[in-house]
Amino acid sequence: MNSIPVPSTLFDLTGKRVLVTGASRGIGQAIAIGLAQQGADVVGAARSEEGLKATAALIDGAAGSFQPYAVDLRAPADIEACVQNVAERLGGLDILVNNAADDHDSPIEDTSLETFQRVVQLNLQSCWVLTRAAAPYLKEGGGKIINIASVLGLVAIRDNSAYIAAKHGLVGLTRAVALEWARKGVQINAICPGYVETAMLPDLGNEDVAKYIRRQVPMGRWSQPAEFVGPATFLASAASDYMTGQVLVIDGGMTAQ
Repeated sequence: MNSIPVPSTLFDLTGKRVLVTGASRGIGQAIAIGLAQQGADVVGAARSEEGLKATAALIDGAAGSFQPYAVDLRAPADIEACVQNVAERLGGLDILVNNAADDHDSPIEDTSLETFQRVVQLNLQSCWVLTRAAAPYLKEGGGKIINIASVLGLVAIRDNSAYIAAKHGLVGLTRAVALEWARKGVQINAICPGYVETAMLPDLGNEDVAKYIRRQVPMGRWSQPAEFVGPATFLASAASDYMTGQVLVIDGGMTAQ
């Protein structure tokens, strides 16, 4: 039986036009760098101009390019202007990475409505608005959306109801819009990280916290932002063209227990 040839360009993103939110730090920064290294032209959106400058410095010399875009992703009008501006800068839009996130830990009775709304605005509402705003560009050329959710979009823990509600919603949004756009040539998938060493993770310098995380994860460690570049590249590339409405869980085995 003859083998099926695999093109050498399977993961090549040369010329792809990409918007990554939350690109000033953590997973978003790592993904922006990784996609640019694969040849993509990336615009990174975040509130922190200094963080975006740091990302640009790390991308310097990559096969692709990076441009910063400072924006408040809790403001729908600013989001819509951002998508339009980015599409004009790049001459279109092929890939949207919804990564920007915020967290808040407290029992529900100690969580104010304002806090709940703030968490949902960034973790879920902004992704919905970004997806809607990007629709004409992505559907025009058969694009891709990658939503960075969380294992807490699949399971729950105590004292984190706002974040968990938002991330469950993002997984649902991924599946719902993937079905809507399946025949438009657009693939929409999600990545669900477990514990990642970012600003959102509790103090890893506290040995009790570190031991707790190691006990929860079968691999015995938390992950690094760079470990999400491979999965994001896969979902952004032609390698995932027949995959939509799915969730990649990257958690060191946590949810396999």
